[in-house]
Amino acid sequence: MKIIRFLVVALMAMVGLNSCSDEQNFIDVDHSADLVGTWTCVQPDYAGALVINADGSAVSTVLQGGELRENVQGSVTVENNKISLKFEDGHNFDGRFELIPRETLLVIDAETGNSITYRYCDNDLTDEIVGMWVSTEEVFGQEEESVAIITYNENGKAYLTGFSPDVNGYLKQMESDYKVYGNLMISSSKVGPDMSTMHIAVGFDIIPNGTELGDIMTTYDPWKGTTPTFLRVRQTLDLPNQKYDYSNIYITNVKAKDADFEFAGQTLNLATMDGKFLDKMLKNILFNVSFPTSDEIVYNCYYNGQSVSMPAPIVVDGNKMTIRKSAKNPVYKDIDVWTFQDQDNTQMHMYMPTYTFENFLANTIVEMMANDGKLDLNDAEAVAAIYDAVAEAIETINVSFIFKDATRAL
Repeated sequence: MKIIRFLVVALMAMVGLNSCSDEQNFIDVDHSADLVGTWTCVQPDYAGALVINADGSAVSTVLQGGELRENVQGSVTVENNKISLKFEDGHNFDGRFELIPRETLLVIDAETGNSITYRYCDNDLTDEIVGMWVSTEEVFGQEEESVAIITYNENGKAYLTGFSPDVNGYLKQMESDYKVYGNLMISSSKVGPDMSTMHIAVGFDIIPNGTELGDIMTTYDPWKGTTPTFLRVRQTLDLPNQKYDYSNIYITNVKAKDADFEFAGQTLNLATMDGKFLDKMLKNILFNVSFPTSDEIVYNCYYNGQSVSMPAPIVVDGNKMTIRKSAKNPVYKDIDVWTFQDQDNTQMHMYMPTYTFENFLANTIVEMMANDGKLDLNDAEAVAAIYDAVAEAIETINVSFIFKDATRAL
């Protein structure tokens, strides 16, 4: 009897040992159907999209080490928890996988033990991304708030106005090509003196009506570890009868000489300007802008105890608004302002690069000095001296004004 008991215990132990050794090589569920779909991965050293079809065919797009391998045809086979991916370019994979259906797919290389985690894409965002988006957060790893406006067209072209990490500065309408794979976007642009091609991959998600201002796009750049959020804005300006109160200002990339200027009764030092001074001043004078028609802008403020309005004709080309101050008087310079409204016109952004802000500042100084009787607009030499002084003092600056609809409470 003791011998029989011993044999039973030994047999059970042998079965248990075999079960443990086979645990990583056997699963009792066929997950072939669960693998079908689009899977994406975005991590610091790797970004990729894997499309698996019901017939076992697969398409892979990978950005790794600066190299883009796009739409490579292949196949996938599974046996128990083993997976094998074979592709025409020779980048093959053999290993194990762990799966949470319609959520995550973890593949583990049989030789190195390295793993990649893919996430399932419920929706392809190719159509949803088309449009214009603006962000005034800490964009692309900037330590301070900055502005970036990106337009995605249906033809696969994208245009960036604002800060670019590629040149460590601000750009206007920088063109790039982009493609969307589920919730992964890979853009390609020409950079540097040799105009070499650089590829950037970001993961993103779009939340319809994510705020009271409209659609929100959140992005994740694994290489820089940044997560800027963008608001969808109108691509065609709706200006007639609109009035906006000043809300806040973002000033970045300031390089200027230590020089003082009188501005709206205050002393403005460009070298130390961080936005706080102008923000306080513009709020104190109740600064606002209005558009009686699509061809005119009016600056309004309360200055020296009285209401002041300064109208000027405008020319609109897409989101570029040229304020033609020279039409009022040739001594003034025209101002190019990149202007954006949210979907419901509750907010307006006005972005000024260096040369635009120089003209804006000099125009305002000249006009206020003339109104105060401190400057004769017919004195061409005196007027030119103010424009020259402002241009000489400012090396670089980027300014974004934020306005909110004056007719409704936000």
